[in-house]
Amino acid sequence: MQAHIDRTLVHKSSADAVLLSSADKVSVGCWEFEGALPGKRAGEGSPDGLPVLLGMELMRQTAIAYAHLEGQVPLDWALLMNVLDFGWLPEAAHHPAASLLAGTVRVNTQSVRMRREHVSELTLEAEYSAGGVLVAAGHGQVSCLSSTAYRAIRRNAPAVDRHNTGPLHMVLANVHRAGNRLESELVWNWGDAVTFDHFSDHLPGMLLARAMVEAHRQLTGSEPVHVRVKCENFGEFNAPVMVVAQLCGSADTHVTITQADRPLAGGRCSGSNEGTPHGGEGARTIDRESLPH
Repeated sequence: MQAHIDRTLVHKSSADAVLLSSADKVSVGCWEFEGALPGKRAGEGSPDGLPVLLGMELMRQTAIAYAHLEGQVPLDWALLMNVLDFGWLPEAAHHPAASLLAGTVRVNTQSVRMRREHVSELTLEAEYSAGGVLVAAGHGQVSCLSSTAYRAIRRNAPAVDRHNTGPLHMVLANVHRAGNRLESELVWNWGDAVTFDHFSDHLPGMLLARAMVEAHRQLTGSEPVHVRVKCENFGEFNAPVMVVAQLCGSADTHVTITQADRPLAGGRCSGSNEGTPHGGEGARTIDRESLPH
């Protein structure tokens, strides 16, 4: 069974934001998706190299499409990422980043929960291969809610004020660093077409992931190669959000995000002391301006 991937299948408003083109069902509980990552001409990319956020967005879209195709989740249901884990493997460091832009994501179901004959939760594992080489791996857990159930959960949520709290491409403000600890405030801009491709009544999970990655960058001075995010509660637009990061060793950062002392998300960003796809001439081909910043 083959399927074409359009913007509705990955919950995007713009077709330009879709990173998947097609899907092929390999067997029950296993699909392969063809992906294409945004890039630019060699030598024009950031010296930071291949951003881990690009892989996270690819995995997020894959999980959503998989839920609809394999889980038969209706298109008007809300899909919430509880856990999103993605990492570039050491093998990726041995290939020019331009060769990693097109590849195949193979997704398998680890577990599934049902409620009233509908999928309510999926736990997935994924592998990303480019040029026949396995270069990245991911893991995710997604909750599936009918529109009625979602409205019930969010019935007491505050009205959304589409007010920008920071300039474009900035996610951390009022940053204070003391030794291996960083404290800052999360900010956002509704003009950011990547994070706010469509309206959201809560802080998007990828905004929280971006904050974690940026905190890691500021603490370590480098791009992480592996990020794990666990979302716990809805974040609202009407109150300050605090981001606290703690450097553990030389390459790992533990990050917590809270709002009014209520945990929104937590996770870990990991770097590498060895060769990674985030440095060198071959890696400077990714267009970071087209990604979450």
